Amino acid sequence: MKSTLSLKHSLSNIQKCIDDSTEYYPVLDYSYHDAHKLEEAVSTEPRVTSGAPNIIKKGYRYNAYGINLNHNNLKGSLDTLPIFVQMTFINPNALSILDLSFNLFTEIPIVITQFSSLKHFYFHKNLLVNLKEIHKLVLLKELEHLTLYRNPIEDDIPFLRFYVLCVLPGLKSFNRTPINKGDLKTSGIWQQMNETLRAKISRK
Repeated sequence: MKSTLSLKHSLSNIQKCIDDSTEYYPVLDYSYHDAHKLEEAVSTEPRVTSGAPNIIKKGYRYNAYGINLNHNNLKGSLDTLPIFVQMTFINPNALSILDLSFNLFTEIPIVITQFSSLKHFYFHKNLLVNLKEIHKLVLLKELEHLTLYRNPIEDDIPFLRFYVLCVLPGLKSFNRTPINKGDLKTSGIWQQMNETLRAKISRK
């Protein structure tokens, strides 16, 4: 019995080390640069949120697992983002947090679907109007936390929460509100009642 408990404790410690090595490094903060292009936003050294762990840097690369690009004037395809991540991150395949909120995007950049480890995607306060854009996020199998509030899509589509949960049932929170069993049940009922609408949106 004692050996079983010891094994469980060891496995727990191993998992904590894994989590600490991914989720708990600081996010590289390139916000509030009034940048119109990614290259402008990242032209200076990144800031770190007060109280966050110090940045660990090896050569030109950072041991970080998130990027904060909010409060800029970014828009368009953001095609150079994968190159930037590859050149800047010690472990570029482990990017799990991306904040593009408070920008000027009218579409979700398809390029973000290349980041298969993405768990947190913040896209509130942009100019998103097309429901079909949400379908791009299906490719992000690890995605758990999504924000879309204060986009035009929120005002025009009152059933947005139910629709998002139909498309992305693996989410743990949407617009900073946790998702519970009741939400999933309601979205399932909504989906059955609005299958024609979903199909129509998908074809647009």
